Amino acid sequence: MATVCLVFFLSACEQSDSGAGQKIYEANCRVCHAQGISGAPIVGNKKVWGPRIEQGHETLLKHATEGFGLMPAKGGKTELSNDDVSLAIQYMVQQSR
Repeated sequence: MATVCLVFFLSACEQSDSGAGQKIYEANCRVCHAQGISGAPIVGNKKVWGPRIEQGHETLLKHATEGFGLMPAKGGKTELSNDDVSLAIQYMVQQSR
């Protein structure tokens, strides 16, 4: 019984994190990353995201939190925590594999 509960709990956590990442993306990142504004990689475009994904999560997080190219740090949403940014990145990567 304990194993079943643990599996259910872990599964629920993963779904919750995915949902949180999607909400953060939609509220803070979608404007640029859905339209490619200022060169932002469009979520879902595997060709564009492939090389970025290969750099690894830590590099993507560093670029997003410090700023990269024309994107300001945290996309200009300085109130976001690094954990929030990380969840949004995970969501975008998940949608772009």
